[in-house]
Amino acid sequence: MDSEMVVVFLKTGISESHPLSFLVRLCYDFLSKDWIVRITHMYREANRLADGLANYAFSLALGFHVLDVIPLVVDPIMREDELEKMFPRLVCL
Repeated sequence: MDSEMVVVFLKTGISESHPLSFLVRLCYDFLSKDWIVRITHMYREANRLADGLANYAFSLALGFHVLDVIPLVVDPIMREDELEKMFPRLVCL
């Protein structure tokens, strides 16, 4: 699901009849704790490592995973991130 849609759900709410309402409710439970949280949308080009890890997660079995080493598929992305390499956002006008 596009993260921009999630940001809208968390900022404006969602109908109880929506199929994802239970997930939004779970998020609200986390947000109601004594934490300082800011919800913003970020394009995947601005956070390529998080996007790469999220895509990598689809190759894993369901469950909790601890990554002791950087997965090979995201290692190049992390190196580019360390070098502060820039990537343009391609937008159709």
